[in-house]
Amino acid sequence: MALLDGENIFGVSVSCVTVDNPRARQVNDFPGLNGRESLDQGLRGRFSDVSGILVGEDIETLASLEENVRSFNDGQIHTFTDNAFTEWDNVLLESFEPQGKIRIRASDGACFRPYKCRFIHLT
Repeated sequence: MALLDGENIFGVSVSCVTVDNPRARQVNDFPGLNGRESLDQGLRGRFSDVSGILVGEDIETLASLEENVRSFNDGQIHTFTDNAFTEWDNVLLESFEPQGKIRIRASDGACFRPYKCRFIHLT
């Protein structure tokens, strides 16, 4: 189960993928010499992409769940735990994107909407 600061804000059917941002490097060429020099300048963080479905008993509850996710877009660092229970410190919520229309479940009237969000890892 994915968590942000120990809180399950991600709903159901949650998928998490963490990818490395390319390492920075300086490439140097020198006159009269064959080849190139590559100087490593370190890893430039990672990204975690999360998708899932938020489900509320009514439209007001769904709106509250979406607002809760948005509240983490506060410029503060957070701790993200992915589905494999890997804990990532120093992450920022970069984007939260609800996907499409709000849907209503016929069996009980619950409202739901899929979403995507992206976290940037500072370290």
